[in-house]
Order: sequence, then structure tokens, then C-alpha cells
Amino acid sequence: MGDPTTILIVDDEEIVLRSCRRVLKDSGYEIETAASGEEAEEKLRERRRDIVVTDLKMPGMGGIELLKRIKERTPEQVVIVFTGYANVATARESLKLGAFDYVPKPFTPDELRDVLANAAKSLCEKGPAKMLDLMAIVAHEFKSPVATVHTTVETLYGGYFGELNEQQRHGLETIMRNCQYLEDILRSSIDLAKMEWNDLEIRKEKVRLVPDVIQPVLDTPEYRTNLKKMRLVPKLGDVRELTGDPNLLRIVVGNLVNNAVKYGRPSTDIEIEAREEAEHAVLSVRNEGAGISREDIEGRLFKRFERLKQKGTEGVKGSGLGLYICRQIVERHGGRIEVDSEVGRYARFVVRLPVDPA
Repeated sequence: MGDPTTILIVDDEEIVLRSCRRVLKDSGYEIETAASGEEAEEKLRERRRDIVVTDLKMPGMGGIELLKRIKERTPEQVVIVFTGYANVATARESLKLGAFDYVPKPFTPDELRDVLANAAKSLCEKGPAKMLDLMAIVAHEFKSPVATVHTTVETLYGGYFGELNEQQRHGLETIMRNCQYLEDILRSSIDLAKMEWNDLEIRKEKVRLVPDVIQPVLDTPEYRTNLKKMRLVPKLGDVRELTGDPNLLRIVVGNLVNNAVKYGRPSTDIEIEAREEAEHAVLSVRNEGAGISREDIEGRLFKRFERLKQKGTEGVKGSGLGLYICRQIVERHGGRIEVDSEVGRYARFVVRLPVDPA
């Protein structure tokens, strides 16, 4: 038998440390504890552990700062985060910084054991974080019920069960916006998981950009009848066939149009253009709205889990995955994605894909 998996558990609450020891005493792990981020960092300097489990909310050095320092020194270190202050922002921040998984308190003994078993398995396989597998499974499980809720609310909003007053319509609009946000996260999580495992295979078939890729997205009701009353204005020219995967390319167009609606100015136009230029099929999506600074375009825009904070987009929710996924798909098709924007006025995303030889 090999050496036992070593685990360092970091929490400022003694009762949590004792509970973890009790839960894991017969699991075959070598358990150590630390009562602060500073103590944990000192112990890790002395000797590396296979897995670090840290609370986020602690006096002095918090879990996020500890996670940053660990990843700067040993990027491959497996770190699991748990906290009683669970929310989307802290979850996204810890995952973006490289956390393996995220467990909100209170958790059951089985939940803790399962996460650690998954982490230990990833060490043996020398593979990337299994957290992405979990994301894909959860996303698949939630897709159907969220879609059902969304469809039911849209039916109510359409007045099929009686006329609505203004307050009722406003309430249903809020529910629909949140359903769209959840569906965006679920789609992105599934796509991301596939790409991270290199399972996102590019189907090699002839694709007509306008009828096979762009038009199906434009015909989607959620974009044509969006709550902001933004108009889709297509300018679609003749484009030669290209070789690729129409399903993946529709993800790109869908994400770009979705973002144009999400970050656009109500009652304005969204221009969707397709043309051929210099042996490339060119797709562009332009909206009027907050725009994006050059600094954000060059440094943050296409990074995984990155959310930009822009004036005029306060309260707009997103997964921070859509544009990362778009770039991955476009580059796997041999293309590139560019951004032209003016802060406070507009943003235009341009995708260039090689067309087949004449």
C-alpha cells in the first residue's frame, strides 16, 4: 500500500476541526489542522500536503488570500473551500483562483467524505479538477426543471390564463430574467466541462453560416421577443461553406446575441452581420450600451469566470463563462474573435472563420 493522502484542514472554529477529524478518522487519511490562514501557510512551507481544505471567513488571513498564496507557490495544489457565507460571488472567486471544489456549511459527513474522495481520486489520476464533472452533472439535472419553470412563466406572462395588472407583469418579468440567467449558467457549465476534458470534439462537416448557424439563433423566441424590446437587425450576405460543427458554432452566435441583449440599451437595435472577406466568413454582433474598455478587452474579457464591472450594467447577472467558451470554440475552428468598442456607446464582437477553398 502507498502512503496515505495527507489533508490539512484550516478553520478558526475548534468545533469544526474536531468534527472533521471525527468524520474522517476511519477514512485512511492523514489529517492535520490549522486554526488560521497564517498557521496553515507556515505548515505548508514546512511540508506540502496533498489536499488543503480551508474556510473562507477567518480572522486575519482569510481563505481567499490563503488560496491565492498557495496557488502562487504551488499551482497544482488541490484546495477545497468551505464556508458558512456561501454565495455566488465567493464561489466564483474561489473557482476562478483554482479551487478544486466548493462546499457550503453546514455539510453532512457524507458530503465532506465524497468531496475528499473525489479530490484524492484526481491526485491518483493526475488529471484536472473533477469539480468540472460535478458542474456538468448538476447542470444536466437542473436543465429540465428550469426550462419548465421558464416556459410556464412565459405562458402566464402572455395572458393565456387571464389578464395581468402591471405589478403582476413586473413580477413575472423578474422571474423570467432569473430563469434566463440560470439557463445561461447551466449551458455554460456543460460546455466548459466538455472543453476542459478535451471532449469538445469538432465535427467535420460542411456548414452554411447563415442558414445552419445564424438563422436558427435569430429564430429563437427568447431573443426575438426579449424583455428589453431590442430589435434584431440581420444583415446577412452570401458566404461560402466552411468546415466545422454547426452545433458548436450556434453556441458562439447564441452567446454573442445573448450578451448583446443582456448588456444592451433597451429599445435599440442589435445588428447581426455575415459576409465573406479575405477567405474568411465574418460574423459580427453589435449592440448599443455600456461598451467595454480597452483595458478590459485586453486583460480580462475572455478569461474563465471573469465578470466585468461596468457602469450601466449594475445588477446584470452572468456566469463569466460565455465569452471564454466562445473563444475556445472559434479557435478550435481555426478562427479568431475580436472586439471593437467605445465605452458608453457600443460593443461589436467579430468572429472570423476560414471558409473552404473555392
